[in-house]
Amino acid sequence: MKIEFYKYQATGNDFILIENLDERIEEEKKSYLAKKLCDRHFGVGADGLLFVEKSKKADVRMRIFNADGSEAEMCGNGIRCFAKHVYDFNIVRKKFIEIETLAGVKVVEVFTDSNNRVNYVRVDMGAPLFEREKIPAKGRGFLIKEKIKINDKELEISALNTGVPHVVIFVDNIDSIDVEKIGRKIRFHEIFPKGANVNFVQKVGDKRYKIRTYERGVERETLACGTGATACGALINYLRLDSGEVEIVTKGGRIFIEPVIKNNSIERVYMRGEVGFVFKGEIEIEDKHE
Repeated sequence: MKIEFYKYQATGNDFILIENLDERIEEEKKSYLAKKLCDRHFGVGADGLLFVEKSKKADVRMRIFNADGSEAEMCGNGIRCFAKHVYDFNIVRKKFIEIETLAGVKVVEVFTDSNNRVNYVRVDMGAPLFEREKIPAKGRGFLIKEKIKINDKELEISALNTGVPHVVIFVDNIDSIDVEKIGRKIRFHEIFPKGANVNFVQKVGDKRYKIRTYERGVERETLACGTGATACGALINYLRLDSGEVEIVTKGGRIFIEPVIKNNSIERVYMRGEVGFVFKGEIEIEDKHE
């Protein structure tokens, strides 16, 4: 079976995108294709695989599968890539696009260059969820500044859900952190029944924070994570470490997080950042699948 695909990146987080509006790709093949295509040695190579599908409740539907074949509820950088594609290829030609995800319908605003191609996307990420049962995490109440033991060392963690579960840890020297070793331990910690993404954050200036993220499903440190940047920006405002818009500096570039606060609570969070097309290709896949 020959499959046409597109490659995109948003702050270095890269994705393969396949149009599946005709439902040619069957449900049972999607996980297999994600593992096959995202492999950086034997496939195209990517952090995740996006499918463009029809929606009954929004303009279009986004399905996202991680490199390990698991399906994710949402992806902040992925949805920016998705929005660029559906606009540039005339699938949904709107300034504001409603996109159905497993985390609900997300509204994105697209910005175009002189050639009317999308180069910047602003995403309404909705309200961050702090309740443990909505992260999900074991226990009661909010999981804020709680100490857990990793490799005989105590770490202070906070957790919230910004479409997917995220742990945030503030550190003094982010470059000295073994992100993959520590991140993997926390990602699989028993307190998180569905696992969690793990973000290490250091303040580096006025309303400016550096972040490194271990991503669940990719199972390694990635160049950027949109939902992770959103989680950090939301928590920074929740803890009143800074107020208003903050700049999150990832290895792949900058993401800006804009919280909307009403009655001392975060009503919703906007995420904005650049997005780019990498290339288009075609690959032949065996019809059989695992």
